[in-house]
Amino acid sequence: MDIKNEMLAVRKFIGWIKSYIHSFLGGLAVLLLINILGALMSVTTAIASKHMVDYAIAGQLDRAGLAAGIFAGLIIFGLLLRIGESLLSVRILESFSNEMRQRVFKGLLNTEWQSLAKYHSGDLLTRMTSDVNNITNCLVNVVPGFFYLGVQLVASFLTLQHYDSKLAILAFILGPFTILFSRIWGRKLKNLQTKVQESEGSYRSYLQEALQNFIIIKSFCLEKYNQESLVRLHDQRMKWILQRNRITLAANSVMALGYWAGYFLAFGWGAVRLSQKAITFGTLTAFLQLVQQVQTPFIGLARTFPQIIAMIASAERLMELEKMPIEKTVGYLTRLNSVGISFRDVTFSYNEGKLVLNRISTDILPGQLIALVGSSGEGKTTLIRLLLALLRPCEGEVCFTDPEGGCYEASAATRQWVTYVPQGNTLFSGTIADNLRSGKADATQAEMERATRRACAWGFIQELPQGLDTVIGERGHGLSEGQAQRIAIARALLKRAPVMILDEATSALDTETELNILSSIKDLGYRCTCLVITHRMSALSICSRVLRIEEGRLIEELKHSDFEDGVRGAKLLQWGN
Repeated sequence: MDIKNEMLAVRKFIGWIKSYIHSFLGGLAVLLLINILGALMSVTTAIASKHMVDYAIAGQLDRAGLAAGIFAGLIIFGLLLRIGESLLSVRILESFSNEMRQRVFKGLLNTEWQSLAKYHSGDLLTRMTSDVNNITNCLVNVVPGFFYLGVQLVASFLTLQHYDSKLAILAFILGPFTILFSRIWGRKLKNLQTKVQESEGSYRSYLQEALQNFIIIKSFCLEKYNQESLVRLHDQRMKWILQRNRITLAANSVMALGYWAGYFLAFGWGAVRLSQKAITFGTLTAFLQLVQQVQTPFIGLARTFPQIIAMIASAERLMELEKMPIEKTVGYLTRLNSVGISFRDVTFSYNEGKLVLNRISTDILPGQLIALVGSSGEGKTTLIRLLLALLRPCEGEVCFTDPEGGCYEASAATRQWVTYVPQGNTLFSGTIADNLRSGKADATQAEMERATRRACAWGFIQELPQGLDTVIGERGHGLSEGQAQRIAIARALLKRAPVMILDEATSALDTETELNILSSIKDLGYRCTCLVITHRMSALSICSRVLRIEEGRLIEELKHSDFEDGVRGAKLLQWGN
């Protein structure tokens, strides 16, 4: 990376970080001021030590005592300053990290689902934790330290030049080579930092999936395989970490040699000047401290540049997330009690050339209970995702309709009209009541009881030790699949949305319980339009209509109860032709 590209990356980073850092500028300014004062105090301390030694040798003990008092006062004040800096930096660091994570998380929540689904949750978690930490730590600790080192360098050099210009040049001459070397080191470090973060994301992703799927691992006897896979990922991560560490150690060693070479030259020159009686012992003491304060900033600055480069690498990983398209929304819509659904010539495909849905059209009236059937992989879940506006149709429109003839394109805003029970166990860790209140945050005890009764869950909840306050584990641990499904259905009922989607939501229930729940949904007391994805023929008898997806087409079937002549399952109407 050349200087122009580096400067371009820094400018891009500054433009990006401004919105995040705005509310913390005051605290960062105070940190900057503390660091500048600290740098000036380190130089002042060296001058005070010189006078203390010179006055003591000259027998001027009263002045030596005064200088010693100033010296001690500077040390104590410096310690207090560092304590204040530490307390303030921790507060700013944590607040800044939390705000950045919240804003990144909010951005992910507003991102189109299809783009977001391309990233593994473990990788996203790494970006929100490790990469955010890299950025905030550099801005709160490294950047103020950069100014501290710069002020210390200038003040020490000017003070040293005042006492001996040749010594100042000797102390300064090796510094620029250290900075130049750090640029070469920084280029390699940025690439390695990206590799380390990517390998950390892969490692964390695999570990997260393994922890979530212990039952599968154990039932298929995959313990050894998964352990070996984790070792391979660890070895890959370790390879990049060791490479980064080797470069860091090599660079630190070279810079340490440069530091000691400068210190040795200064010490030797000071000894010569002392033998010539050109300087005092106090001046030599100040020399050694000031030379150190000239050399140390060069090494510190050299180490700071790669840290800033690593910060920019982490920022680029977060900026990548922000480039994902945002969900289309039209704002908050008026709550409706009666909503229909309309698919108009909807075509969709995940990959070019392979249509999942091919110009499907149908109108679902408010209050209808619709069964959506078809073989696995035919596009039932895709149809639901289009209705939830998680996907956008390649062609056509997916709309919600109201009794007055209004039509609203499916978007993030129309989800307020939909309540959804997806496949599988979708409960969170916490109490049963906590899970139910995901459907309605202010749900009362009576409302939760009524919803769980409709979902045929109240019976087993009453038998639990703490009832609704019973704590369940991750993914509903502690409940059976059927119990978890019924709580998820009760959660959906609490929302009282005009449209309900049940995606294989009763697959773990017996036929009688399934029919009882569907009957309850049909008799909610308001016109709830319900779309049920099911493979069970028993559920079809209670549905208003049956729609089948086959080879990308939507076909309506007459139910068995509609036939008097024994003809079963005849396809009468094909939509979209």
